[in-house]
Amino acid sequence: MHHPQEAPTFYLNLHTADPEAGLKFFTTLGFTPIPEYSDPETKAFRFPAPNSSICLMLHGPNRFRTFMRPGTETNDATKTTEALFSLAVDKKELVDEVIAKAVDAGGSADPYKLGDYGESCGMYTRSFADLDGHIWEVAAMLGAGGPGCGKEGE
Repeated sequence: MHHPQEAPTFYLNLHTADPEAGLKFFTTLGFTPIPEYSDPETKAFRFPAPNSSICLMLHGPNRFRTFMRPGTETNDATKTTEALFSLAVDKKELVDEVIAKAVDAGGSADPYKLGDYGESCGMYTRSFADLDGHIWEVAAMLGAGGPGCGKEGE
């Protein structure tokens, strides 16, 4: 018997200038669209496994404003860093694959680089900026971090 996938347990809501472009971008990265949560102003996705209980909600400008605190503005993610969203993958090679897919879909690679790609922290990590400038980190855990973890410029 087929059981429908359970509803997501965590929702990440982001603003986007273009929900349709966001749909194409995140689908290319392996996010699974959720049509029943989507409409022309909002596109919803399940994160790639093993994080499929997390839902990314991309809202166009008018829709996103309905969820904001009164008197506040959305940020321009190309000029301010609102947050860093991190995705775990199983192995180092997958980090580079996700970054390549992001670039092929119109994003940019490595808007920031952790010194030694995080090896001193026990991981291999790279980053990409999505179409709206939100920064996403992709990391594979390699082992325990050393004393150099967190030092800039290494």
